[in-house]
Amino acid sequence: MNKFLIGIGIAIFSVSFFGCEGWNHHMADHWEQGKQGAANWKVNNDRDAQDHIMELDPSPTMCPIVDANYEKSSYNAISHLLATAHPPAGQMEVFNSDRTVLYSTTVNLNDYSETTNFGRLHGELFATALVQHWQNDLVKLTLRQSSTPIIPQQGEFLLSRDIQDLAVDFNTGAVLVTTYSVSIDKVYLNLQLINVDYNTVVASTSYSIPLGPRTRGMLQNIEIASETKGDFLCN
Repeated sequence: MNKFLIGIGIAIFSVSFFGCEGWNHHMADHWEQGKQGAANWKVNNDRDAQDHIMELDPSPTMCPIVDANYEKSSYNAISHLLATAHPPAGQMEVFNSDRTVLYSTTVNLNDYSETTNFGRLHGELFATALVQHWQNDLVKLTLRQSSTPIIPQQGEFLLSRDIQDLAVDFNTGAVLVTTYSVSIDKVYLNLQLINVDYNTVVASTSYSIPLGPRTRGMLQNIEIASETKGDFLCN
C-alpha cells in the first residue's frame, strides 16, 4: 500500500514539474520564448525573467573619451530591428514588400521639432542600412513636404494626418521613426518601424552610444574642431 501511495506521489510530482517545464520551454509561440529567428534572442528563465531586466553598467559615469562607430552601429541596429520584426495581429507580413518605406531625419526625443548634425547623419545612416538589408524602395520625407519630420503624434505611436496622406501619395507600406535622447554620458537611440495600414509598431530597437568628443561636437552642430572656443568636449 505504501509503495502504491509513493508511486502516485511521484507520478503527480512528475506531471506537475515536467508538465510546466514542457509548456514553458517548448511552446514556441509563447511570448517568453521568443522566436529562433529573432536575432538569437530567447528567454529561457521561466516567468521570473522580468526580474532581470535591469543590468548595472559596470563602467563609471564620466565624460567618455571614445566615440561609437556610427556606420557599424546603425547597421547593427537595423539588422536587429528587422530580425525581431513581427506582423500585425492576424497578418502574414510585417508590411507589403512591394511598397516604399518612408523615413526622415532622427529627431530629439525631448523636442520633436529639433535635430542636429548628429540626428541628420543618423537618419541617413539608418536609411542606408535599411536599403542594404531590405528590397523596398526608400523615400525621404523633407521639411518641404511636411511641417515636421516623421514623429509619433502626441507621444503615441500613431502617424499624423499629413504623414498618412503622404504615405498614400508614395504608396508607402511602412514608416521608419527614429529619435535620440542625450544623457550625461550617453546618447540613447530608438528606432520604430510602423505599418502604415494598421498604424502598428511592427519592429522596435534601442541602443546607446558614448557621449564622446565627436558626438558632443555633432550635437552642438560643430563641424570643424578649430572653430570651437575653449574646451567644449566636457563642459
